[in-house]
Amino acid sequence: MSFSAFSSKFDAFLHDPQTNPLTADAMAGYNLFRGKANCNSCHLDGRSTAPTPPPPEGMAPNSEDTGAAANSRPLFTCFGSSNLGLPLNPRDAFFYQTTPDFFGFTANPFGFGYRDLGLGTFLRSGFGSWASPNSDWTQFAPASDGLMQTSTARNVAMTPSKCPTTEAPGPYFQKEFFHNGYIKSLKQLVHFYNTRDVYPFDVTSGHCPSGTIEKVTCWPKPEVPNNMDMTIGKLGLSDTEENQIVAFLQTLTDGFTTPYPDINAYTGQCQTGGSAATQGNESLILTPPLPPCASAVCGVSPVPNPPIQ
Repeated sequence: MSFSAFSSKFDAFLHDPQTNPLTADAMAGYNLFRGKANCNSCHLDGRSTAPTPPPPEGMAPNSEDTGAAANSRPLFTCFGSSNLGLPLNPRDAFFYQTTPDFFGFTANPFGFGYRDLGLGTFLRSGFGSWASPNSDWTQFAPASDGLMQTSTARNVAMTPSKCPTTEAPGPYFQKEFFHNGYIKSLKQLVHFYNTRDVYPFDVTSGHCPSGTIEKVTCWPKPEVPNNMDMTIGKLGLSDTEENQIVAFLQTLTDGFTTPYPDINAYTGQCQTGGSAATQGNESLILTPPLPPCASAVCGVSPVPNPPIQ
């Protein structure tokens, strides 16, 4: 196995922007990433997070970063945790692993009664989690329900060279994003951050109302509504600005200055057709009626507050 860390187009740009400039769209996306979209408040890029909106409410001129750059390579994560309010994904295989396997192990005896409480489950030493190393942390579980670790934005667009993008119409390599794989493209990912609170519906996946399009003009309710991150959801980005952020994210793939020797090893099929905005919607399935959250998940003290259905 070989690694080419910090070898992306963006790293080359940071080293020598004159020789390795970003495209106009990628540069606009970078400015949005650290400005209007507020992405770098969690996905740290070594620069200031420009406050929004601009004056008089904000502090930075036109929401532009006026701080000094860090003297280290940006990791694009804060190593923190957040609940983004993602819907339950009924295609997650875990919900169907309700019978014993060859060894007699049942991964999920609760079926759709399971809720992924993330960090909250760990702090309780709850179902499916290793024991918390410090019982003093248990008291913080209710304030941590739904929180998932912030992943790096680096290599989020990495694909085999045979399928050069994650985005339809492609040819594209189908990836899944966020902790439960509900989002199927970077376009959808940015659109979710941008419009989660613009198009909220009290439905589960597969049940968006007639006249709406799931992941475009309808976001099903969150699996865990507690402790949601309210710094996202209504960013006011245009469709063009969303696409520009995607263009920037595509510059974070390692292998630009130091190519991976096995980048052409993939022998599978690429996918083609459709739109990045609705990518994967052809395989949406109806979420079944959800039973209450199992007591072995949501009934472990200290219980979620408010209770999770």
